[in-house]
Amino acid sequence: MTTAGLTVRLLDPGADPEPAGWDAVRCAAGLRANWAWPVMRAGVRSGADPLLLAVLSDADRPLGVYAASVVPLHHRAGRTGWPRIGYLHVQAPQSSALPGWWVAPSTVRERADLVRAFRRAARRALGPGVGGVLWRQLGEGDAAWLPRPRYARSTEPLAVLDAPESLDAWFAGLSKKRRGNERRTQRLVAQDPDLCVRGGAIGDVVSPAELAHLARLNFTKHSAGGFTKHSAGGFTKHSAGGFTKHSTGGVEPHSGPRSQLWQEAVAGRADVHAVAYRDNAGRLLGAATILEHPTWPLWLSWGALPVDEGGRRHLYFDLFRRLVERVVDRGATGMILGKGMAELKQGLGARLVPQQAAMTL
Repeated sequence: MTTAGLTVRLLDPGADPEPAGWDAVRCAAGLRANWAWPVMRAGVRSGADPLLLAVLSDADRPLGVYAASVVPLHHRAGRTGWPRIGYLHVQAPQSSALPGWWVAPSTVRERADLVRAFRRAARRALGPGVGGVLWRQLGEGDAAWLPRPRYARSTEPLAVLDAPESLDAWFAGLSKKRRGNERRTQRLVAQDPDLCVRGGAIGDVVSPAELAHLARLNFTKHSAGGFTKHSAGGFTKHSAGGFTKHSTGGVEPHSGPRSQLWQEAVAGRADVHAVAYRDNAGRLLGAATILEHPTWPLWLSWGALPVDEGGRRHLYFDLFRRLVERVVDRGATGMILGKGMAELKQGLGARLVPQQAAMTL
């Protein structure tokens, strides 16, 4: 493939209207609800870094899509427009588990051609001050199509659940201790007279305001010093392999899923599923969000009240069983479980996929 006849269209989901045919392109590429135009717009307008979306096409069809946050070297309140100095952070909108690109060609050379075309167009639009490109969620073989020079480091693995033949088959694959704990959790939830579990659309089983509040609560309460404490036990270190420093300064605590605006954008969507745990008084104890997909749905988020504030210790494990059951019932290939708590997820039957991040110039 050559870049002759290749069209690169750069768009700003935070300001530009949805282009004709975008949803058809998104669905054909297998991109989940976080790539829907109203959802991307809400992410930017809620306070996330500006988002540059590149759509590459030839005369016949779309060939590639890249989503990159334009990250300023110094965050400044009230900033508008593209930063003059910064870098591009290629990552799926509002997800640290998925890559920020889709490409139709399969060969290394063709993919490298698309990357060069994207990079040239972005540099012309943003200026020389936006220099490097940080690529996240690189899997095996992805480094081959990245331009040189590049500086790569291993990052947290991605946990994925391959669909078992049945829920019983999943139970059978667990260690004896874990299997016993899961069975005990199942009984505790079923016998709890002050617990109600519902699944359905956001706006039905849980409100956007409740989900945003829960997400902010977990973000502010469990983020400290580069580590996140998880209610299920243990700590996960947040790191890009030395490329970025963990702090809340570069991540707006009220942006994306932590904002009511973003949650309202996904409310009522058929391709977004929520599971909510409440007590009999209606108090939200925990909630999860799943982005639907025909073969690989994504477990996007989980949040729960701490036990000392009225929460329950075992909800995470009950939810995990429900996710397995959902994969089996819907005939999916599996479920992407995201990053964090890798050992715990592995103990629950997940497979860990090595990941890298790379900086290119």
